[in-house]
Amino acid sequence: MSALRNRLIGLAFNARIRLVRLRRVLAGLGRPHLRGVDHVTIAVTDLAEARRFYCDLLGATLMMTVDDATFARFGRPPAPNGGEGAHHLSVYLGGATRVDLFLQHAGQPAPTIGHPHYAFQVAPGALLGWRARLAAAGVRLDGPLQLGPPGQASLYFNDPFGNHLELTCLGFTGEVEQRPPNMAVTAAA
Repeated sequence: MSALRNRLIGLAFNARIRLVRLRRVLAGLGRPHLRGVDHVTIAVTDLAEARRFYCDLLGATLMMTVDDATFARFGRPPAPNGGEGAHHLSVYLGGATRVDLFLQHAGQPAPTIGHPHYAFQVAPGALLGWRARLAAAGVRLDGPLQLGPPGQASLYFNDPFGNHLELTCLGFTGEVEQRPPNMAVTAAA
């Protein structure tokens, strides 16, 4: 019975999200408005390792690599400081928001503090598969955990650079602990 309840709650929340979005669009007709998040940036210290983690493990699609060769094609000079803060990978992890993985040797969050973090939506039936995939790759993770309504579940983990990530869903019907994530569990050993 709780599995059905969790699925129904997930459907209701998703319907509510669609309704809020529709109201926002209708209320904004004729006025300037933001269309959505174009991209977010995540600091990484190694672009090759970032590509392996985000593309090979998480399944992102690489749109473009921006490096000195790219700058030269666009008539720009090479980036100073070995590309620090300029060289990056542009990827899509599902949805319309681009994630730019910028070469930057500082800026990751503290290991045991949960924010900021980047949350990506997955299907409820895929959450445990993601857990197994990440664990098999040696990624330290916590979850599934529920912080939201019944049927909400999340996995928390870090990328190789210490950035906090979350995979989340609504309508999850499996076993789930109800507690905040323990970021010390996800921190590098």
